[in-house]
Amino acid sequence: MRKARLGSGATSTRRQHRTGVNRRDLMRGAAGAGLGLAGLSRWGSSAFAQDEIPLTPSTATVDGTLQVLQKLDFHPDHNQFIKDEISRFAEASGWQVEVSEVGSLNSSEVAQRLVAGVQAGNAPDLYFDNVPIRLFQDLGIFTDVTDLAEVMQETFGETTPAMTNGAYFNDAWWGVPWFTRVDGWWARRDIFEPAGIDTSTLTSLDMRRDAALAVSDPDNNLFGWGITINRSTDARALVQNVMFHFGSTMQDETGDFVTFNSPETVTAFDWIKDTYSNEKWKPMLPTGWEAWTDTGNNEAFLAGILALTQNGGTMYAKAVLDQVPFADQIDYLPNALRLSDQQPVDQLGGVLLHVIEGTKNREAVYDLTRHLLSEPVQQRIWTISRAYAVPAYLSGWDDPIITDNANASRAKAGVLDNETFTGLRWPGPPSVAIDAVGGGFDHVDMVGEILQGRPTAEVVEEYHERFVTLWQDYGLPGE
Repeated sequence: MRKARLGSGATSTRRQHRTGVNRRDLMRGAAGAGLGLAGLSRWGSSAFAQDEIPLTPSTATVDGTLQVLQKLDFHPDHNQFIKDEISRFAEASGWQVEVSEVGSLNSSEVAQRLVAGVQAGNAPDLYFDNVPIRLFQDLGIFTDVTDLAEVMQETFGETTPAMTNGAYFNDAWWGVPWFTRVDGWWARRDIFEPAGIDTSTLTSLDMRRDAALAVSDPDNNLFGWGITINRSTDARALVQNVMFHFGSTMQDETGDFVTFNSPETVTAFDWIKDTYSNEKWKPMLPTGWEAWTDTGNNEAFLAGILALTQNGGTMYAKAVLDQVPFADQIDYLPNALRLSDQQPVDQLGGVLLHVIEGTKNREAVYDLTRHLLSEPVQQRIWTISRAYAVPAYLSGWDDPIITDNANASRAKAGVLDNETFTGLRWPGPPSVAIDAVGGGFDHVDMVGEILQGRPTAEVVEEYHERFVTLWQDYGLPGE
């Protein structure tokens, strides 16, 4: 079984800089506080017959009500199926269950709620999402699930590099891999091909930007570049991928020193500034892009006014499920290659099932997790969420549900092959400091300051110093 290397960032002090999650803010007022999360709203009955999925009721008992915290995706059918399947298994097992939602919250807000719940003794029993796991575990939110995670890998095969890098550290698994989330670029083949553009050849950001401008037709409400830099997780993904493309790094190979203030970083942010402020590119930017949040580009793409966007695969999956007229013309593209060596910068992570520290219902949570990971449930998720939810275990990649879909197949390399590039922490080891940055919006905030007129080099230098302080807060030299 592959195990992730844990560097010196594993040990941290109990302090936190204002960049990312502020530990003092998380703890303030935690005692006696609850999660205060609204019940999951319903969209109506699932279009998929769930009674066809076999289940074996659990014999475990539940102390009170089993509490599950569900992160919502931009795909109501996906969300509803999972919620209904949890409820169906709980009912068959004779449990009371409450499924509560997390919408478009950043990792800091989720962590704050969970810390409060843990300290008050009323946190949920089970939580699933793709969050900075080291940060959450460092805050005392997640508990060790090594026994179950290893059984699942013995059953379904080895999990992915991203799952291992994210969830295996301190000689333990802190989440059970469930499904991989496809994230990347999505292009309308029926728009680019008539212009003589083969999107599979667009391996650099400059190529993609030029192509987006070439197919834009604002007079007919068609825009090539459907990506916002407004404060959102989509914008964070864009900014960080531009950084990767130009060779910017957060830390060195040891993880001890911050390397953010570099010519590569300045070039990356200057490229973003040029894209969103230069009149040359204005025709490719859709009306109202400045106000988009995480759903803005999804809605615009599905409405047919965008040729290219960067987004999670929920958008494509919903297009397929809703039979959007151009669904079969949507192609998945990996992120643009790193310029320095033409290497890929994709390592697709995904959703894990996390048992919350202090749960009184561990046996029940384990049985529910086993059911959610059963092959029929996994297959139904892959079907509802085509080329968005793909396997987190090796055996699933031979399933016809995956092999018969071109976009799911294209994602395979980004899921299984790239063990070298490890995302924001590359080229160094994982650490809580890196997770704190990855879960916040510092990089997006930098773009906002630069577009307001501050010199790029000045902003980069200032944030470099902030990151150094953060590293030092976690017991690392920083510089």
